[in-house]
Amino acid sequence: MNRVAIGFLILCCFYAELSLAQEDTIKQRLGFGVQLGLNASRVTGTTFQGINKAGLYSGFFLIKPINDKIKLELDLCYSQKGTLKPPNPKTGDYTKYRMKLEYISTEFYCRYNRKGIDFIAGLGGGWLIGSEETNENNQIITVNGEFSKIEISGMLGVLFPISKKLGIGVLGCHSIVPIRKHISGVTFRLNRGQYNQVLNFIVKYTILK
Repeated sequence: MNRVAIGFLILCCFYAELSLAQEDTIKQRLGFGVQLGLNASRVTGTTFQGINKAGLYSGFFLIKPINDKIKLELDLCYSQKGTLKPPNPKTGDYTKYRMKLEYISTEFYCRYNRKGIDFIAGLGGGWLIGSEETNENNQIITVNGEFSKIEISGMLGVLFPISKKLGIGVLGCHSIVPIRKHISGVTFRLNRGQYNQVLNFIVKYTILK
């Protein structure tokens, strides 16, 4: 995990350097900022219902205004996803299952401002840097198959401004292609396997604008 953190820090520093290098030539029309949030996630294609796993979401972003209403945004993020089935002693169920997935992702958004609120739509590409499945005894499960190293996702959301530089938002994210095949190998129409579903709560702070 230390190597992952160091690698992500290097990428973020490069991202910041790129933004600062552009500042003089575009007269600060290219914004740069940081973001931090919480993922509430689940994986479809499993037998567990509900968005029930919390995870960290953090990263940097560049934002370019096109006109008074439209902005383009490019993000570099670290994101924890997966699913969780907790035990339920009230029903005598002491089994537990946790799927933990970690991604480094690049996400591209279009923001449309209406009455002070930014409506967001975008696509993202993620690289799986870590995965783990465990049971109630914290034993690692290895029989469910390999996860795809690449995730392609679609996102929709809204961002509410608190000030000129600070905003809070809610973003829904869904994998477009499966992150893993069904354990049975069966597919049906658009259901080709397991998919990430994420509800992301974020705080964005623009450093340069």
